[in-house]
Amino acid sequence: MNTTTAFQVIKDTYDIATLKEIVEHGCQSGVCSQHIYYGDTIEFFDTYEDEIVEFIADVLGSESLTELFNTTKDVSTYKNDCTWTFIELVAMHVVDEVEDRDIEDERTLARYLTDGYNPPASMTETRYALT
Repeated sequence: MNTTTAFQVIKDTYDIATLKEIVEHGCQSGVCSQHIYYGDTIEFFDTYEDEIVEFIADVLGSESLTELFNTTKDVSTYKNDCTWTFIELVAMHVVDEVEDRDIEDERTLARYLTDGYNPPASMTETRYALT
């Protein structure tokens, strides 16, 4: 039984620069190198179908799955399109998460530089000990 989630597979497969490219250009541009061909996308969909369908429905609504199915020519195209949609949604989520973290880090740094900010209990003997 596979315990790795589809979400984690995508996070582990693509670095942040590639995920940003996926957000900007979509999977159809070929940037998601491990999920270009139908053989790859169909296998991924078949392995993680429940998670993929649930994630898409949660983010875009279940009607989006119906629309995807109605606009495809066959089951293989539907599985490919679902996989690409899932990858694009994961990429958006991860990129947003990283950018939010970067913004918070910048705010924290600005507080240190402008306000001399030190969080409570951050001035400890071990923090400045030479090791």
